[in-house]
Amino acid sequence: MNRTTLSTISWTLVALACLVPSVLAQEHGPNRRVVIVTPADDDLRLAATREAIAFWNETLSTLRLESRFVVDRVLVAPPITRPLEGYTRRIWNLAGRPTPPDMTPTPPRELEALAADVTVFFSSQRILSFAWPRAARQKYFVGIQQAVTSPLAAPNVARNVIAHELGHVLGLEHNGRTSTLMCGPCTRFVYRSDEPRFFPLTTVDRDRLQLLR
Repeated sequence: MNRTTLSTISWTLVALACLVPSVLAQEHGPNRRVVIVTPADDDLRLAATREAIAFWNETLSTLRLESRFVVDRVLVAPPITRPLEGYTRRIWNLAGRPTPPDMTPTPPRELEALAADVTVFFSSQRILSFAWPRAARQKYFVGIQQAVTSPLAAPNVARNVIAHELGHVLGLEHNGRTSTLMCGPCTRFVYRSDEPRFFPLTTVDRDRLQLLR
């Protein structure tokens, strides 16, 4: 894997993409409770996450799908930050390698205690962002790379990176088209834009979402 790209890869999604989307829909209720863990209440990733959630909820509504992302809590610099950073590092160190179930990083008890369907964690590490399925793919841990430097510090990138990862949570896979939201691999700064915007979904992406009914 090339770590110089902005390919926000959820590495287990190759296997996940083989699942029938309707099965995924049965595993989740209409709403997915989101807990956001941020180092500060003015972190640019917080606003970007809210925008990404609004984008997806509007998209799902347009497609007449019941599923929604609902922000349950925002935790600012909580004590659980350190164990979540460690969990993030263990996932990142897998570097895309297939992992037997007995070698999968064990979620810290602090993460389990959040009782969230989706935990979005703003890391301080220089990683690539990812969406990591857990609890038999009924829950997700979304790790978002640090935003102090490029690429997330570039205009418009953070909102699209986070929306990309939430797309994986919904069951979407990489489509190979660099000019779209679910690109993969994505070239560096593919989401950069002087104007705030979300990159488009493909017809295949929308059709796949429709199968989640």
